[in-house]
Amino acid sequence: MKVKVVTKGEVNIVRIEGAIKSGDEYNLAEKMEKYIKPGQAPKFIIDMKKVPFVNSAALGVFLNIYKHVDNLKGRMVFAGLNADVENLMEITKLSSIFEIFRTVDEALESYDF
Repeated sequence: MKVKVVTKGEVNIVRIEGAIKSGDEYNLAEKMEKYIKPGQAPKFIIDMKKVPFVNSAALGVFLNIYKHVDNLKGRMVFAGLNADVENLMEITKLSSIFEIFRTVDEALESYDF
């Protein structure tokens, strides 16, 4: 799994490439935490266009980061989920918590600049 963060304006786009499996979720959390500053409302788009698989631990990490971001009055959304990952989000009911967009561009448009 590779993680690259690109910033557009105030939004951090977290581009993930490859399956998120055992051990990867900690690397992902560490990279994202670098962009969360005290007293600031962080804005994230999680680009999962190139993610074929997500394990349950990664879902837990996403949920923990989401809670942290939400507590800071920030926003974290997802984009580009494949059918399997989107189905997993629905089964786990996380799709009712996370905002999910088809593309990064659609997700970017949802932010007010």
